[in-house]
Amino acid sequence: MLQARPDHVPPALVRDFDHVFGAAFTQDPFAAFEQTRGDRAFWSPHHGGYWVLTRMADIREVLQRPQQFSNWPTGIPAHVSRRERMLPLELDPPDHTAYRRVLAPMFAPKAVTARTAAIGATCAQLIDALAPKGHCDFIAEFAQPFPTTIFTNMLGLPASEADLFVGWNNVLLHSQDDPEARRVAGLEINGYLRELIAARGEEPRDDLVSALLESQVDGRPIERDEVQNLTFMLFVAGLDTVTAALSFCFRYLAEHAEHRRQIVADPALVPSAVEELLRVHAFINPARTVTEDLEFAGVSMKAGERVLASTALASNDPDEFADPLRVRLDRPGNRHLAFGAGPHRCAGSHLARDELTTAVSQWHLRLPEYSAAPDQQIVVHAGGAMGIDRLELVWPVPA
Repeated sequence: MLQARPDHVPPALVRDFDHVFGAAFTQDPFAAFEQTRGDRAFWSPHHGGYWVLTRMADIREVLQRPQQFSNWPTGIPAHVSRRERMLPLELDPPDHTAYRRVLAPMFAPKAVTARTAAIGATCAQLIDALAPKGHCDFIAEFAQPFPTTIFTNMLGLPASEADLFVGWNNVLLHSQDDPEARRVAGLEINGYLRELIAARGEEPRDDLVSALLESQVDGRPIERDEVQNLTFMLFVAGLDTVTAALSFCFRYLAEHAEHRRQIVADPALVPSAVEELLRVHAFINPARTVTEDLEFAGVSMKAGERVLASTALASNDPDEFADPLRVRLDRPGNRHLAFGAGPHRCAGSHLARDELTTAVSQWHLRLPEYSAAPDQQIVVHAGGAMGIDRLELVWPVPA
């Protein structure tokens, strides 16, 4: 059901825009977002009604002003089914800051560097297993198991548990039309994490859960329920995002041989190429809630209204980037917002970059010639975190 236009919203600013279920967004969401440029802000009547910002400067400012734009609820539509908020994702400063400090050292550059060898080994093992086949469903056979195996490793679990986590992740995040299945998956995940935390409490190891159990929040020992909440948040926020980034990056490279061959010819280009592919395929669409009546982006916003701060619209803003829709793998000064901005900027960005650069480097070293399988229908899931559901790649079988 569409939300009636509030009196303070000018009729000219109402658009039939649905970034979750709109047909255009399940085909080419980035092209669909580009069609919205024009007004600095407009109103969508879908999902209870929400404002959409179109300029990077405004989007960045919203993400940096939690006092006026709260991170709760964190999505559009707002699926508020948990009894408590996810820490620290669904908190605002100063409460958010205390839990962010707990996570920061575990995802700092030094901590990520210590895992680089294991990340490379996991990546190489997956690619080497696929290479003799000459084809794969890139999402199911690489983009999902790669970050999930790394996550299970961080939890001190065997790689064999990755399939279980992938299954839960798919149901929890991509079963919008089956709330009961999502509820059951959430219960199963939390039950698993509860047992894991209890085991690490009895017998600590050199892993993420043990480190969390030894942490302090504002000078007091962290509670086990808080550790479970934080671990659940990392599961929800960390696995699907790397999978989505890989899906868009490799679809583009599979369909653009000239850029793929640039990377093969010059592997040193990979870090810059990853940043550019993240920019042009920024796939996170965070939402904020207005906390007080205010004037912003040329419109009147009322307390309680929702605001979409799409990183796709921000990172392809022609006022910020020269020729933004052109992919330049060596683009200088690439200050995109793919990882967000402000206090909720992605805490795992260093790890994500390491995983992405490793995947692009290792894949092109081992399988330099590949393409998207012809005649396949590529379906995109839109919403808060966009991604490709299935991507068939083919390549010559190595001799």
